[in-house]
Amino acid sequence: MRLAGNLAGLAAILTLVVVAASAAIRLGANELGGAMVIARGVHRAAASLAALLVLGSFWRALRIDALRRPASAAFVLMLALSVVGWATGIQPPPAAALFNQLGGIALAALLAWIAGRAVRRNGGPPADRALAHVALVFAALQIVFGAALVLPGNALAPVLLMAHAVSGLAAAAIGAALGAARGAVRLLVCAALTLLAGILSVLAAPALLIQVGHAAAAALLICALAHAHASMSASA
Repeated sequence: MRLAGNLAGLAAILTLVVVAASAAIRLGANELGGAMVIARGVHRAAASLAALLVLGSFWRALRIDALRRPASAAFVLMLALSVVGWATGIQPPPAAALFNQLGGIALAALLAWIAGRAVRRNGGPPADRALAHVALVFAALQIVFGAALVLPGNALAPVLLMAHAVSGLAAAAIGAALGAARGAVRLLVCAALTLLAGILSVLAAPALLIQVGHAAAAALLICALAHAHASMSASA
């Protein structure tokens, strides 16, 4: 079980690298210049390695009741992302780009959940598990609202921006409270990074690094929350 979890954890880290590289490619079309080749190379290499690790985790999890279903879901999602990425190329249409963006973060969070589920820690109190669940919902909403913001011709942009900010603040606040209660430094750091990146992103013209950092911080937070939720549920 631990090997499947370790493979999933490494795959989650590489998937986060893919998410960050994808954000850089998407947001930096006019700024990266020659570095675009490097960003695409990092994206391709990390995605390929992550796919191999997801396959390994899936293979090991087939004989483990607690991990079989989430590992199967991660494997199917990885295949779907691979097919869409191959079919749409380096300039995907908006719908495919949205699927790649949300699907990549969902895959990273699911892999982090699998890694947490394999830890076998003592289950936390019901209140902590409920908080983790609520924080996960807010973190997911933040990411969905943020992805919807960049869709072309979006008349609801002001409403989505407000919903994105509120859900992000809620996820970070609950995550920080949960991290403080459980002594989880990972959660505290990810919550702080999410708040900092969110504040910096509202500058009049945020640099590309800040924009990419904002997207990466949101993905890190939902992965940390998923890992915490799963580890608290491991013995429940």
